[in-house]
Amino acid sequence: MRTVAKIDHPKMDISIYLRENKYIVKIVMDQYEQVYRINATDVTGMDDMKAMVSGDFLSTVYMRFVEMSKDLKSAFLNINKVS
Repeated sequence: MRTVAKIDHPKMDISIYLRENKYIVKIVMDQYEQVYRINATDVTGMDDMKAMVSGDFLSTVYMRFVEMSKDLKSAFLNINKVS
């Protein structure tokens, strides 16, 4: 797997990799990670990939991170409940 791009973002670490004819978009924020795999044949190249990983998509990804954080917090609260 080789890194083909890094996309600057103030809150998230966004990397695009290429492996076995698939683009892998890895987005990390704090201890959370989201990974998306796109067939290289479904896009025309890096310009398409960078266009996909922007705007509304990143807003949705960010909100998913917020939900992931809430889920983990809830799980911790559930195991620490006093019976």
